[in-house]
Amino acid sequence: MIIELILIYITYLIILILGSYYVNLYLSKDQFTKEELKNIFPFLAQFWNRILSNFSIFLVAIILFISSLLGILIIMLSEHWFLNSAIVFIIVFLTFPLVKKNFAKVMVTTGAGFSDTVINIFSKYYNFMLLGFGTGTGAGLMYNWGVYKTVPFLWFLINFTVISILCGIVIYNVYNQ
Repeated sequence: MIIELILIYITYLIILILGSYYVNLYLSKDQFTKEELKNIFPFLAQFWNRILSNFSIFLVAIILFISSLLGILIIMLSEHWFLNSAIVFIIVFLTFPLVKKNFAKVMVTTGAGFSDTVINIFSKYYNFMLLGFGTGTGAGLMYNWGVYKTVPFLWFLINFTVISILCGIVIYNVYNQ
C-alpha cells in the first residue's frame, strides 16, 4: 500500500510539473514550433534553478513530505464523500494566501523567537505546502478510487480535475516567484 501510494504520488507530481510547461506555453504563445513542444528540458532546468536559488532544498523536501502526508492521511481517514473530495484542499488553497498576507503585516525578519521563525518559513514556503497538500490529496483520492472504490467515478473525476487545476496554479506561482 505505501509503495503504491508513493509511486502514485511521484507520478502525479511529475505529470503536474510537465503539464505546467504546456499550459505556460499555451498561455504565452499562439503558435508553437515542433522544437518547443518536444524540448521541455530548458523549462525543467529553469524551474529547478529557481527553486535552488530562492529556497532551501532541505526545507522544501521536509515541507513537501509533511504536507503531502497530511493530504494523503485526510483522504484515507474515511470513506465519507466530504473527505474524499477537493473541498478541504480548496479551503486550504483559498486560506493560505490570506494567512500569508496577514503574516506579512506582522512579520519580523530579525526576531529570534520561534513564532517569528514559523511565520517567516510559512510566508516563504506556503506554495510548497499547498503543492504537497494538493498532490497528496490527489494521490490519496486516486488510490481510494482505484483500490477501494470508495467514491463513484464522476465524483472522483470532478474532484481530481479541480485538484489538478489548483496544483497547476500553485506550480505556476512557484515558477514565477
